Amino acid sequence: MTATPVRVLEPRRWAAFHCFGIMDLLLMVHASHEDVIGAVDSGQLAVARFATREVVLRTSAVRSLWTEGFPADPTDALADPFAGLDPQEIQDGLDLVRRMVRATDTAEAATHLPAIDAYVRRLESDLGYPDRAPSVRRPEGTFPALRMVRQILPINRAAHLPSAMPAAWLPDGGAAAHGSSGGPA
Repeated sequence: MTATPVRVLEPRRWAAFHCFGIMDLLLMVHASHEDVIGAVDSGQLAVARFATREVVLRTSAVRSLWTEGFPADPTDALADPFAGLDPQEIQDGLDLVRRMVRATDTAEAATHLPAIDAYVRRLESDLGYPDRAPSVRRPEGTFPALRMVRQILPINRAAHLPSAMPAAWLPDGGAAAHGSSGGPA
């Protein structure tokens, strides 16, 4: 099978969406999604509400990287996770939060889990996953996820983006990811 070349009109947006998007999906969106499920299963409705909000905000922030958004900066209190998104896209996400917030008990909240799952699955698909992406919070997902992050390091270097992995996780202390030998100057 031969891959069909895809013309990317804005390579920096493409790289940001995929590099930062995959990292955010694996480390943040999945964590919040799993927190929603766990909270509903254990009767913690307030936690489920907050985690649903996190799923929507983080997913929206990743989607905004295609338009006007910037990579997540936890110190930026004025960051707009909806920057450049279509109003309907924003409304769809906020509707998920609204339904979870208005749930009167965990049984009702559980009826919203398939819609939240579909919302996360759509982001996975947009990021190029043909199936569900691996969860780094489970042993069976950690190594495939780390391998995938390692594979995007050359893309980060070529686009002059920061490393997707902390330097301490890399065998050379991150020198290869940053284009240096790691030795003294």
